[in-house]
Amino acid sequence: MTEHVPNPGRPSARLFSGLEGGMKVVAAACLMGMALVTGLDVAGRAAMNTPLFGSEEITSILAALVVGFSLPYAHSQGSHIGVEVVYQRLGRRARRMLDFCTRLVSAALFGEIARQMWAYGLDKRAVGQVSMNLGLPTYHVLFALAGCFAVFALFQLRDALRALRRQG
Repeated sequence: MTEHVPNPGRPSARLFSGLEGGMKVVAAACLMGMALVTGLDVAGRAAMNTPLFGSEEITSILAALVVGFSLPYAHSQGSHIGVEVVYQRLGRRARRMLDFCTRLVSAALFGEIARQMWAYGLDKRAVGQVSMNLGLPTYHVLFALAGCFAVFALFQLRDALRALRRQG
C-alpha cells in the first residue's frame, strides 16, 4: 500500500510529524535502555556472578514501550506487512477503496485496543498491582501503551480520510 507524504506546512501535518518524531525518540531511548540494562546484567553476571536485580522486568517493560512508541514511525516508513501480490493486481480505484477500508478498520481496531488497554490500566491501578520483583506500578505502562495505540489509531484514521479524498 502506498504511503503519502503530508504537506509539512499544514498544522495537522506538523502535529502528526511531531507526534511521530517524538514517539520515535522515546522508542529509541527505550531500546537504548534495554541494551544498557542487558549489558549491565551480563557484565554483573560475568564479573561478580551477580545479576542486575529486576533486569528482566525492566527489559520487558522497555520492550513493550518500544513496540508501542515505534508504531507511527514504522507505519510512515511502510515497515508493516502487506499483501502486495494481490494489491498490485487490483485496479487503481479498487486499491484506493481497499486502502480506505483497511485503514478505517485498522483505526477502529487500534482505537478499541487503546480503550481496552486504558480500562485494564484503570483496573490495575484500582487494585494496586505492581511488578513482581521491583514493585513498579504496572498501570503506568498500560496507560502509555493505550496512548500509543490511540495515536496510531489517529494516524490510521488520517490515512483513511486521505484515501477517501483520493476516490473522487
